Amino acid sequence: MFKHMKFFRIIGILLLPMFVSGASLRIEGERAWLEADGTPLPRVLRLFEQRGVEVLIDPALELGRISGEWENTPVDRLIAQLASPHSYLLEWKKMDSPLGAIYQPASIRIFSDGNASAAQPLTAKRKVLDVVDGTNGVKYIRGEIMVGFSEGSTIDDLKALLAKVGGTVIEVIDPPGIYRIKLNDGMSVEDAMAIAEAQEGVDSAEPNLAFPKLGSEPVSLSGTGEGINLSLLPGETAIAVFDSGLDPKYADLPFIRGTYNAIDPSEPMSDPTGHGTLTSMIASGALTPLGAEAATTGVPVLSVRTFDENGYTSSDTIMRALEFAANSDVEIVSMSWGSEVDSQFMEMAMNYAAQNGLTLYASAGNEPTGTPIYPAGYDSVIAVGGLDPTGQQWENSNFGDFVDLYGPAYVWFNDQMYVGTSVATPNKASEDARSK
Repeated sequence: MFKHMKFFRIIGILLLPMFVSGASLRIEGERAWLEADGTPLPRVLRLFEQRGVEVLIDPALELGRISGEWENTPVDRLIAQLASPHSYLLEWKKMDSPLGAIYQPASIRIFSDGNASAAQPLTAKRKVLDVVDGTNGVKYIRGEIMVGFSEGSTIDDLKALLAKVGGTVIEVIDPPGIYRIKLNDGMSVEDAMAIAEAQEGVDSAEPNLAFPKLGSEPVSLSGTGEGINLSLLPGETAIAVFDSGLDPKYADLPFIRGTYNAIDPSEPMSDPTGHGTLTSMIASGALTPLGAEAATTGVPVLSVRTFDENGYTSSDTIMRALEFAANSDVEIVSMSWGSEVDSQFMEMAMNYAAQNGLTLYASAGNEPTGTPIYPAGYDSVIAVGGLDPTGQQWENSNFGDFVDLYGPAYVWFNDQMYVGTSVATPNKASEDARSK
């Protein structure tokens, strides 16, 4: 999520080296550092893709191998040498950040002279987040760290860190002022974390953490939608539902205010697991859990896809979703997910959202451990436990001092019963919206 992106163009004719495998890349503003040893050009260009640069290339071109070392080289000169003897188009973007503006390449297009339209994306977009297990068992996005700087730090402190970890800033999340940094393959997340924590000016650092949704049971969307009040008219107070998305067949209902794909904003809305469609219907009031009172007035719902097909989200995705919700005239956020991992940056983002007018609801969890899960465990978030249809605490609902309230955890949808605090959460958020 880049704020105030501005684009500049450089068009030119190009030049090339040659030879086998291995390459590393760092981009710092308008300068780049590249080492390659006989690496196929497409593999080198994929390093740019990993750093947030869109790469398009004419598939008819003959591409060689790259060998050499470029130190502190202007990006446009490097691209010219890599792509020669073909033509290229380089676009730039500007990221505003607390430490100052950062200019980075936005896209690279390589083509035969006069045939720019023949260039196609180098690789297909990933459909899932690249989640890995760290040495301490915590899941995170491969090769990425998140860094926050202390007051009084300068852009030179950021540059010094990037040089030490061989990193490239691929996103600035502001507020709350966090830099998402892509590492070279030779630098582990754990090593980069140690370097960042010792770097002057750095206030805090974390991996770009990955979080699972609650439960793994898919929700069937193949039925008729039995039980949904499709004609329910919405009220005024809107809810953003952070979940797996929304089945497009429901997108035009009167109580669906809109959709946003925070996993990939360039992609249309979908719902690979059905979970987000279910929670969106509950949040709107169109689907009533067992033991709850049926709504007479609906709630406008902004359905935000924050989970991939494997059921994972990430720190940057949730922060992107929070910013979108805050800018979309939404007052309430419903989050049917949770993790045992306590993230300083996630708490910071939740606190900032709450301080700026968003009421946040999150599931307390489907294991009765009495131990907080997050984000429900943060003080700025309302934690929701589950009730059975008789109004008693559901036997598998989490509990404890961190749980603020309980709601109906059973719902019947498309001839199947679904149970969990992920049902109770949008229901309580919906009740709040209808009471305003």
